[in-house]
Amino acid sequence: MASGGLANRSWAAPPARQTLNVGFVVDMVPFVIKRNEGIFPDLMREALRRLGYQLKVYDFPSRQFDFDPLNEFPGLDLFVGTPQRHRADYHYAKIYEFSNVAVSLAESRLKIDKVDDLRGKDMVAFNNASDHLKEPFHTLWERELKHSRRYHEVESQRAQFEMLVTRRTQVILLDRTMVRYYAAQFGFRNMLGLVLHEIFPETNAVYAVGKDAALIERIEKAMGGLERDGIVRQLLRPYE
Repeated sequence: MASGGLANRSWAAPPARQTLNVGFVVDMVPFVIKRNEGIFPDLMREALRRLGYQLKVYDFPSRQFDFDPLNEFPGLDLFVGTPQRHRADYHYAKIYEFSNVAVSLAESRLKIDKVDDLRGKDMVAFNNASDHLKEPFHTLWERELKHSRRYHEVESQRAQFEMLVTRRTQVILLDRTMVRYYAAQFGFRNMLGLVLHEIFPETNAVYAVGKDAALIERIEKAMGGLERDGIVRQLLRPYE
């Protein structure tokens, strides 16, 4: 994780033009590509700019956010991610929604119309998918997948896609924006050759999380303004 004075900062609302330290999960292309690049830094940079702040990015491994990053790193103003549990002492502003799908190669001719159809297939999911995909997937994972040698979860979405296109797995589970991004990277023109199986009924919210309730409320309003003004659509377009 980057250093830079994370230890001694006040939680009081900062004056206009002050820099905010914001933590992002690493290796979530195209959401976080590298320092200061990706969908989430772009969204937060624009939202904070409207509020008079500048963004300073700090990288974290995804599992770090399952604990208590704002208290462990007291100079961190915010973090962006999909925390598995909401804490009473944190405040949350939704900035995005993951829409997850199962993906297979068209040549495989797999029939996957519901979550139960994943049974018996070689599958690679994103890290912590067993929690984030919710029901009915979580029940399937508890009963069968967590003990299966045919099911794996990995941190890298690029690795998931490579396993699919090199036929080392039959199915991958990931967000549709990531599918579009990696499809272009791997030469699938207009998604031809891939099948997206729409089997997950719920989306997963991505939040800006902080301890300053007033700041989080302002960020939520700024994000609503970006959506209404069409800025969110503009920011997403280069990554599709």
